[in-house]
Amino acid sequence: MAQSAPIMHDHKLSISLAATLLVTAGAATLAAAPIQPLTVACGDVTADAFVVWAQADGPGTLVVDLEPVDPVGERDTPTTSLSLEATAQHDFAAQARVSGLPAGKRFHVHARTDAGTVTGHCATAPAADASVAVRFQIGGDVGGQSWCRHPEHGYRIFESMAAREPDFFIANGDLIYADGICPAEGPDGWRNIPGDFPSVSDPSVDWHDAATVREVFFAHWRYNRADRHLRAYLAATPVYAQWDDHEVANDFGAAWSDWPAAERRTGYATVAREGRDAFLAYNPIDTETTQGKLYRSARWGRELELFVLDGRSYRSRNDQIDGPDKTLLGAEQRAWLVDGLTRSTATWKVVSSNVPLAVPTGSRSDRFGRDGFANGTADDFSARTGFEHELLGILAELDRARVRNLVFVVTDVHLAASLRHRIDPNGDGDALVFHELVSGPLHAGRLPTLQQLDPTLSPVILFSEGNLFNFGEVEIVPEAAGTSRLVYTVRDPDGRVRPGSKLELDARP
Repeated sequence: MAQSAPIMHDHKLSISLAATLLVTAGAATLAAAPIQPLTVACGDVTADAFVVWAQADGPGTLVVDLEPVDPVGERDTPTTSLSLEATAQHDFAAQARVSGLPAGKRFHVHARTDAGTVTGHCATAPAADASVAVRFQIGGDVGGQSWCRHPEHGYRIFESMAAREPDFFIANGDLIYADGICPAEGPDGWRNIPGDFPSVSDPSVDWHDAATVREVFFAHWRYNRADRHLRAYLAATPVYAQWDDHEVANDFGAAWSDWPAAERRTGYATVAREGRDAFLAYNPIDTETTQGKLYRSARWGRELELFVLDGRSYRSRNDQIDGPDKTLLGAEQRAWLVDGLTRSTATWKVVSSNVPLAVPTGSRSDRFGRDGFANGTADDFSARTGFEHELLGILAELDRARVRNLVFVVTDVHLAASLRHRIDPNGDGDALVFHELVSGPLHAGRLPTLQQLDPTLSPVILFSEGNLFNFGEVEIVPEAAGTSRLVYTVRDPDGRVRPGSKLELDARP
């Protein structure tokens, strides 16, 4: 997407554009041909900025108004209007980053045309020195394994999530299943609204035809976003969107020359590129300040700093033998992560990883290798193909730096679990103790409880449950004497806490 230069206004707002957009500080002229606004969202929130996103049902101009909630006095932030051009290139979605905003400020976000208006909400994060409570949710895996939108209930889990009024949502990958389908009859008698699209991996899809591949991806995103519960949730809840494999194809790497499951099929580079572009078109992501990178961080007050990883763009092939030359994150991202975690002054450091640390993953891993960090213990080729060497190197640096209160949040494995890890690479007796919180699926194929863990990180299972749709929720609550407590729960589609899932962690100094 082309970007314009930032435009500064006398009220010190800066607006940077992720499409060809016209920006005004007041009223805007609507397009002559009426288009219907479909949905609005915001994401990549910081203390002074966020990305606003809107989509229409066709080409034309969408005006997005940012209206401060509870304005106080004449010096308060004024309403600002952005005119966004919806084009077919991005499936009639457009977005813009707005900066120079006050910390901890709430906004109504109205996307309007002369055909109607849709309204959402967004808020900037609290300032880095503000000790305030924060509640956020984690989830991934939507519409997979033919568990798709129910004709009556849709993806109703998002309605329960919205009722909890989180400050933000970590969309932890597999937000579509582009390599799957949604037939009328799903598994175990489940009924679906049929999806009128093929799998991107279907042999009938010509991978050399970029327009065809793009439309397949857009059709999958359109189908999931047509769900009323998901649209309402995203309109009300700022999101940090993260991609995993099924936004493109199972267990893929963006830099690979081919997809191992169909290594003789040419045109894979088109699939990787178009899948990434569709992901960016459908999610409010700040690629401007990250210079196009999908890994980024955000500070939420004194208590929390969030690190969102990109485990797909830079990875070595899964079937490569683990060792010093194998990487999941790439050298630059790895250095960024270690530096960010060791320098962070936030009490809690939360890392959102799109693959698990201790749960072995990978489809047909005995042939194609592991897809996550863990090698696993299988008596075959897979046990030499994880990304453990890189992970242990990262953890060794964190141990030397005495990083405290480290939590990883993941989905991907279609069950819920809470794990405690302990590792002391330098042998000084002061071990690095951290947690891995696994949730999901939000609405996809469900697996039974944990069957096997890799022993490398000395994991202890604190909770595990399978065979249910679920989401994770974290609350960080400041306490006396400058300390804080992190409380994690796994919740079912009705928003109820699963028995035994509550985990309470007190911050270590």
